Amino acid sequence: MRCYFHLSNDRELLADPYGIGVTDLTMAHAEALRVIEELLQEDPALEQDLSGWSLLVADGAGKSLLSLPLAGSLQSNVPRRLTSCLN
Repeated sequence: MRCYFHLSNDRELLADPYGIGVTDLTMAHAEALRVIEELLQEDPALEQDLSGWSLLVADGAGKSLLSLPLAGSLQSNVPRRLTSCLN
């Protein structure tokens, strides 16, 4: 399945137009954590600036599969919302 990794806050959505192929939702979750980790490695101070932002994972139909807040996601490693993924 193809998943898209969008950045979102209460006012904006920065859409991922390409997405990546994943085998299941567990792989999508791991990829989301990797994306967040890369963002924070580039600039550790970014975590405070992005406290209101989330990484939304959606399927090809636009259905939200999970949402991870950018601040604190790497410490908790648990998605805020996790639903089953339909093809």
